[in-house]
Amino acid sequence: MNSQLPLAGIKVLDATSNIAGPWGGTVLGDLGADVLKIETPSGDPARFMAPSDGDRSAYFHIVNRNKEVLTVDLKTPEGQAKIQGLLGDCDVFLTNFLPAQLEKFGLQPAQLMKMRPKLIIGNLSSYGSTGPSAQWPGYDATLQARTGIMNITGETSGPPVRAGVSILDLGAGTWLAMGILAAIIKRDRTGVGSLVETSLFETGATWVSYHLSAFELSATPSIRSGSGHPAFSPYGIFTTKDGDICIGVGNSVIFAKLCTAIGRSDLIDDMLYKENVDRVANAKALKVEIEKGLASKGALEWAKILCDAGVAAEQVLQPEELLKDLQAQAMGVLLPYPDQSTQLNSVPGLPLRFDGVRPGITKPAPHRDVTS
Repeated sequence: MNSQLPLAGIKVLDATSNIAGPWGGTVLGDLGADVLKIETPSGDPARFMAPSDGDRSAYFHIVNRNKEVLTVDLKTPEGQAKIQGLLGDCDVFLTNFLPAQLEKFGLQPAQLMKMRPKLIIGNLSSYGSTGPSAQWPGYDATLQARTGIMNITGETSGPPVRAGVSILDLGAGTWLAMGILAAIIKRDRTGVGSLVETSLFETGATWVSYHLSAFELSATPSIRSGSGHPAFSPYGIFTTKDGDICIGVGNSVIFAKLCTAIGRSDLIDDMLYKENVDRVANAKALKVEIEKGLASKGALEWAKILCDAGVAAEQVLQPEELLKDLQAQAMGVLLPYPDQSTQLNSVPGLPLRFDGVRPGITKPAPHRDVTS
């Protein structure tokens, strides 16, 4: 334990599984909490996701680092008694059970907090603890469908598409950790614990906030915009001499910088593109004009020219390019993974630094506990 980390001394019992809940526990562990992962005898399903690494997987490594593990069968009286005993010596209890499961295991938050007033409970579920869908199972993809994220992802002429990363899982896990941090502050002030709840459903609703407000203002149904954006133009993917580049223009000042940099100053005062609303209305025609200017150079060269000119622009790269990205190296984004038994060398740490230092990874994701 690093005594300099913010959560040093905080004990967390993490009874979550899959991706979202465990990610919340890992955030707390990265911040210095002592996290004990409670795992069922059959194993956390995340262990068996592809690609595998023995009794772990790529996902399991990411969302369960900085934890110890203990196997407990919550379906048995002995297992339930074991959990009750462990709760007596912890600050935070994380679960992602459905409401009916919490009752079955004797882990209803109200009862636990009555017995332990200082206990902070974090529950992450698919749909929340109340309402007609509360008992439904859910995954990142199915909740992306329910909350409309799929319907606004992909090309205009194509089908709905799942976002390429598990935005609801990692988002909800982050909300869970954020809520726990706030509850710790409250407990330090009042001496009383809290029930912190979040869900994939609520996270999805938050992520589409703009689309909800845009519909209420315009009565226009949401659409898929591909790599573009319904609120800004030019914004998205553009073709250069040798590949694609992503350009973001948020206002008319930046638009003028873009036009000047690509040798198309004539577009600045064109009435079709004068204001952002005009550029949004004529986005397709504007894309053609911009790509005429971009045809003379490659994506890498344009990215440097445009960024130096004050225009946000980047090459479209594969995620694995981050492993050799100079900015990632300068920022210390990738942390060494402390496990000689795996080919995994480094993983991104938390996107946080404290006094210039990123919290480290001191424990690899645990192998299965076969002693219980």
